[in-house]
Amino acid sequence: MADVLTNIHTLFLDRITSRYQLKEAALKHPFPERPLRALGIIRIDGKVYESDKFLRVMVLTTNFMVSSRCSRSIFIGARPELFLPIFSSETILMGAKRAFLVDIHPTVRVERWEELGVEKRMLDIKARYGELFSQPLTLKGKINDIMSKAHCYLQVPLERDALALGLFNEYLDIFLELIDRTAPVAAEERKKAAADFENYHQTIINHDPAVKLYSLLFGKQGGIERVNDLFFAR
Repeated sequence: MADVLTNIHTLFLDRITSRYQLKEAALKHPFPERPLRALGIIRIDGKVYESDKFLRVMVLTTNFMVSSRCSRSIFIGARPELFLPIFSSETILMGAKRAFLVDIHPTVRVERWEELGVEKRMLDIKARYGELFSQPLTLKGKINDIMSKAHCYLQVPLERDALALGLFNEYLDIFLELIDRTAPVAAEERKKAAADFENYHQTIINHDPAVKLYSLLFGKQGGIERVNDLFFAR
């Protein structure tokens, strides 16, 4: 399969399903969906999985049916008792605009983030992909609070798709190493993990552009219900 960003979901799922035994999650609103508020021109589809270590492994595609415009989202959240950060990636293919985001979000408190020791590794990886960053993009708003110093958000011309996928895979490798080596934390640490996870949850609900989009497409209650189900198993 070609190393292009249009194939990122298939390439990702091939990797993660060959490495872990995942169970497809039962969703309150199964895919695909075509929101009536969008007059059927937007189709949302994807897969959501879970396991003993993963609260959510999600791939989500939003397609505009009357054009080739689409977005491809990837989200991995560990079980809260592992006290780990979040892996996230977004690929936006809107005609000439081709944007790519990947990060391991420091959604745990500072001492835990530093203990895990991933940010320097991410920064070292990012530095090796300098030619990929000729057209950097900037995130706006409160959502920046959950981004690491090593987050990558940039425009990607088609000829650099393979580089973007290489960066994605190296960040993913770091995150999956965390998953493999981490056991559930002790009872006292679980209280911290639960508090940090709830802080992250509230940041997403209140500030993530995806929540605003879902609320527009499904109404506020329907939008938040879907985000809680997809990302947080609630």
